[in-house]
Amino acid sequence: MATIIDKPESKPEAEQPVAAAPRRGRTRTVLGAVALTAVAGVAGWQAPHAVDALTKPPYLGENADKVAAALGCDGYTRAAKHEDTLYDYRDQGTCTINGVVVTITTFDTVADGHTFEAVMQAVIPVLHPTWSGATYAAGDGWNVADARNLTPEIATLAVQRLGLGATHVIRAGVAS
Repeated sequence: MATIIDKPESKPEAEQPVAAAPRRGRTRTVLGAVALTAVAGVAGWQAPHAVDALTKPPYLGENADKVAAALGCDGYTRAAKHEDTLYDYRDQGTCTINGVVVTITTFDTVADGHTFEAVMQAVIPVLHPTWSGATYAAGDGWNVADARNLTPEIATLAVQRLGLGATHVIRAGVAS
């Protein structure tokens, strides 16, 4: 004999009650998505600024007195800003290292510094065609040169004291 087990009648699907999604869970999800979007937006906007701040060369966009202090210069004097130059620079001044007057020039961009170097490389051989070994020191955002004779000793000393940059020798001009 077979036993019949009573099974509750199942209702057709159309009659099954639909479980309502909890409102609280949906609200939390939406608020979480909005917050995550806001945080990601701020992080995406700030990330390039943070990277720039961490990788910015130390003297780029700084005044020349900061370089002078790092060099251990005596008697720093800021030069008057000249708007009619062939190159853009941020600041310029002179000071004395080991009794030699040096000119310090700083720049807001690396490109401005390269333009300044190009002008030096072009002008010095024309103005002083007999100079041999005229040298200056330069790095991203700065340039240091003996104000009178562009001696290699001062350029080398500047690179050593700053711990960065390099010396550059200007080719001699042709005497006429």
